Amino acid sequence: MHPTQSAPNHYPSSGKSWYIVILLFLAYTFSSIDRQILTLLVGPVRADLNLSDFEISLLQGFAFSLLYVCVGLPIGRMVDVKSRRWIVAIGISIWCLMTVACGFAKTFGQLFVARCGVGMGEASLSPAAASLISDSFPSQKRALAFSVYHLGYPVGGGLALIIGGAIIDALAGVEIVQLGLLGEFKPWQLAFIIVGLPGLVMAALMFTFTEPARQGLAKDTEPKSIPISEVVDYVRERWKAYFPLIGGIAMLGMLALGTAIWYPTFLIRTYGLSPSEAGYSYGLVMGICGVAGILSGGVFSQYLSSRGYLDANLRTMLCAATLKTVPLIVGPLMPTVEGALAVMAVGTFLGQVSVGVSTASVQDITPNQMRGQITALMFFLVTLIGLGFGATFIAILTDFVFKDDNALRYSISLASAIVAPTVCLMFFFGLKHFRANVLEQSPVRPAEEL
Repeated sequence: MHPTQSAPNHYPSSGKSWYIVILLFLAYTFSSIDRQILTLLVGPVRADLNLSDFEISLLQGFAFSLLYVCVGLPIGRMVDVKSRRWIVAIGISIWCLMTVACGFAKTFGQLFVARCGVGMGEASLSPAAASLISDSFPSQKRALAFSVYHLGYPVGGGLALIIGGAIIDALAGVEIVQLGLLGEFKPWQLAFIIVGLPGLVMAALMFTFTEPARQGLAKDTEPKSIPISEVVDYVRERWKAYFPLIGGIAMLGMLALGTAIWYPTFLIRTYGLSPSEAGYSYGLVMGICGVAGILSGGVFSQYLSSRGYLDANLRTMLCAATLKTVPLIVGPLMPTVEGALAVMAVGTFLGQVSVGVSTASVQDITPNQMRGQITALMFFLVTLIGLGFGATFIAILTDFVFKDDNALRYSISLASAIVAPTVCLMFFFGLKHFRANVLEQSPVRPAEEL
């Protein structure tokens, strides 16, 4: 199939487009809360269930990613042809109910299965959101729209730590909470139930807007499901653009997610902070600096695009990845908690610059009726490599290389020193091919070469 684009249809009004983005942002916020709440509960869960760091990492990463990656690609195919509102609404309902199920877990196996269910539900959101946002904004405005959507990650992640800290404080000294016929619960179990239920409201809100018409369809084609073989051929023929882009994004996810998952525990073990103190402090860093970073990434990419740079999104990610390498390595090695938080604030800001533009970059080089599938492929790899291996890679260094729980700071630093330069190299070598594929999708005069 030739990727030349047909004439675009009219996009929704600005108000309708931004309403869709805000709803998707709120859904992503709830998604991040439900995903990240375990980060602050490592101590009590580990103690009550008698788990190692490695087993905790499986709950944080591998269990979540197991079904996420299995259902992500089939969901991506549905996104390309089915109602995206229904897909998101069903996904929200599943992940919220499975988060509540985490609160009823009394064994490692039960908690593992529930976390798998959370991942399965959340697999629906980002491919559908990418499709909806791409059909609501022209390409020059997508980076900012995607950045606003992706604010859900730092806002939700920060709120998860802050809410978790508040629950821990409120139930300080309480061993068991009795909930009538539901039975007895530990405070950490109650935390899962409290954060899981409110998100169900978002499922209903998905039906308060009209889906935008599909834009940017390949010439002479209809919005119907494209065979997987054709999608594979399309990516294979353009692997020099897709491999460094999606591979680099996945490695970036490994770096960011692994660090975010273990940083509160590092603060507790290294500096003696209580779980609530670690949650409040790192939650504020993640929320404030994450929001600032994501918005800055969208604005900077849009600025580069206005200057004629076809590779504005990838160029933004390369700059941010290069600048954040040192803070991620140095942050965990700081002698004081204030220093560790200050340096990581810089690293968080720079790290989040790439979040919104990463999704926009995939849309730049992908025809509409493949966007759901290829976006799902990106999140498949980000989840498998980023969440599945990011947390576990750091845990392996702690448990099997340093063999000391208190060496977690060195594990985080070493992991950053290995992964960050790799990401920078992948993005750098992909720039030329990325530009060529953007030009193929949207024929315009190229910007100045790098």
